[in-house]
Amino acid sequence: MSSTHVLRRPGDEAGPADPQVSELLVLWQHPETLAILAIGRFGYDGETYTFNYTRQAAEIQGLRTLPELRDLHRTFRSTRMPLVFEQRVMSPRRPDFDDYLDRIGLRPENATPWEQIVHSGGARVGDTLQFMQMPGVRDGRARARFFANGVRHVPEQPRDLGGRATEITGDSQEAALSALNPGDIVDILPEHGNPIDEYACLIVAGGTPIGWVPMAISRDVRRLMGTGTLTGRVLRIAPPGSPAHTRLVVDLDVAAPEGFVFDPDGMWDRLS
Repeated sequence: MSSTHVLRRPGDEAGPADPQVSELLVLWQHPETLAILAIGRFGYDGETYTFNYTRQAAEIQGLRTLPELRDLHRTFRSTRMPLVFEQRVMSPRRPDFDDYLDRIGLRPENATPWEQIVHSGGARVGDTLQFMQMPGVRDGRARARFFANGVRHVPEQPRDLGGRATEITGDSQEAALSALNPGDIVDILPEHGNPIDEYACLIVAGGTPIGWVPMAISRDVRRLMGTGTLTGRVLRIAPPGSPAHTRLVVDLDVAAPEGFVFDPDGMWDRLS
């Protein structure tokens, strides 16, 4: 039987809000396989934060649960963001706070801890966690908003696009990224032979691979492709020198085949 665990710590609490995004997938990179898996669901209703582990988390052998969120089968609730996530929020007292908000596309008056996580993806250099907005099907359309993953790894080796090995240099990738503007269209193409993700999908601008669709939805994106290709739209592009994991945000909004759902196997379902 599932139960609820209420987190309480002294300190500032979350104030009332009306967030447009109310739930995020918590993605974790396996230290050995490097697979990126959806281990949790993190929510905020404007007053209370919640966290649940997923069915996928329960199937990972040897998974070390997150500090303060140790029990796989409990719903955690608090008016304060769990510390393991709060550590990803920048203090407004930092001298680079305004630059940071510019980079993640957030206005100062909206820079609550929750909105910082939503807009930044919550990842840190060398970290194993990141956050992604929950994809879904609405009004017959499959919609997902995501950060381009693995941007700094793309030039490490040739990438197989449709049976054609494509060489990418750091300079060619940077040129393709720097040429992008919000609203631009990027191609989403299958990458063959990826050793980490058999359903890998590359984000391609002007014929140059610049990043990957998150592995958590790559299988679903392949299903949306059918035998063709997909396109996404640039929501935000950060300037050169920005952390690679915040460089590019893409919106996917395409007609969904009849019966299509993200995560058809229910691996994102809550354990409690």
